[in-house]
Amino acid sequence: MDLGFKMLDDFLFRYRFLIGGILIAVILVGSGVLIWDKVKQNKTAAENSQIVEIQKQNDLLRAQLSQNSEPQVAGVVTENESDKININIADASELDKLPGIGPAKAADIISYRDSNDGFQSIEDLTNVKGIGDKTFENLKDLITVGE
Repeated sequence: MDLGFKMLDDFLFRYRFLIGGILIAVILVGSGVLIWDKVKQNKTAAENSQIVEIQKQNDLLRAQLSQNSEPQVAGVVTENESDKININIADASELDKLPGIGPAKAADIISYRDSNDGFQSIEDLTNVKGIGDKTFENLKDLITVGE
């Protein structure tokens, strides 16, 4: 038994630096793997939180857009015709609700409409005294001549 212990002692003494080096290498590799895994988890968590934040901002913007604008198809405004004021049948109080149109301009619109058998197109509104291109641009999406 003494011989077996002596051989083990000689073996350990002879290869002590090699055994120590292997143990240090195993510890370093294991630590490196743990650190790499932790960094990967933190990076994934940060990316996930950014995705959640972007999704929240996207939802907020979609809600704001749906509240502030009408739906559009192929660049054409698809407003409901019933929401527009028909300038061929509107009375002075309805015309007065339009931006830039007061009681005097409403009376001028009705006068022009009566003298010319109505408006053939909304662009005819620019023929009314006091309604220029700028006023028409503000009104064109709010008015119709009917069908």
